Amino acid sequence: MQTQVEVLYEPLFLYVRKRVNNLEDAQDLTQDIFYKLSKSETSQVTSLKNWVYTIAKNSITDYYRKKKVLTEDVDDKEIAEEHNHQDAVEELSRCIKSYVAELPEEYKAIMVLSELEEIPQKEIAEKLDLKYSTVRSKVQRGRTRLREMFSECCTIKQGGKGSIIEFKSREECSNNSACS
Repeated sequence: MQTQVEVLYEPLFLYVRKRVNNLEDAQDLTQDIFYKLSKSETSQVTSLKNWVYTIAKNSITDYYRKKKVLTEDVDDKEIAEEHNHQDAVEELSRCIKSYVAELPEEYKAIMVLSELEEIPQKEIAEKLDLKYSTVRSKVQRGRTRLREMFSECCTIKQGGKGSIIEFKSREECSNNSACS
């Protein structure tokens, strides 16, 4: 059985590691699985490998049950008073316009239509006589450039599902006065 355990250890660890993000927890779980294996009755087990992976699956499930975060009900009114989401979005929208204006020409028109005028990408492709895949990739590249520009000059605090709660211009960044 010792040689079988040695053969199973690395593949089992990789199996656990793929399902558990924390390295130390994955190592602990793998050790725990072998501990449970040593305490279990294996006389009627026909396949040690199947038995080990059954224990692993159950151990991973138990791990996530224990890690489950309990959340408290939060009064929406408290959140609304503390962070006015709409104000932050409106203020940031003014800032976005100035950043879009700084984009290279190949992205500028597409980003204005997509992000500021909120026109669907398929309509933009028809309007500009471009392939839909071209518009899609230019929008993604434009968003990436905008994100880079923002991260240089702004700190953005996001809430659940990426909603913007607030943002703050960095003092060292004075090249975009619209965001101050």
